[in-house]
Amino acid sequence: MALLARLAEHWQLKLLSLAFAVGLWMFVASEEQFDARYTVPLELVSVPSGLEVTALASEMVDVRVRGRRSVLARVNERDFRARLSLADAQPGEAAVALLPQHVTAPGGVAVVGVTPGRVKLTLVVRQ
Repeated sequence: MALLARLAEHWQLKLLSLAFAVGLWMFVASEEQFDARYTVPLELVSVPSGLEVTALASEMVDVRVRGRRSVLARVNERDFRARLSLADAQPGEAAVALLPQHVTAPGGVAVVGVTPGRVKLTLVVRQ
């Protein structure tokens, strides 16, 4: 019975606190998603030994991302990394697909697109 009496004490303040908590949760949970675009340098990784890249059509890529406004306000281009693996590349000209999976982004940010979608490059045998 003492527990019930303690719960009933200051019930108006407890109800007000609950209403405030629910309102705050609804505000945070319903924050809209926004899109943003960043220009990020393209890194070529895992270039096979004995080969070198002599021509690269695009050294910068546009990354389209989606996230909450509060998260996007805290990020910039340096927080993203666009990496393209050339592990299976052969000498000659190639057009390699560049996908959203090739871009690492901060938590709370989803990569939804990368432009260009294909990167043209030339690999030659190192002399």
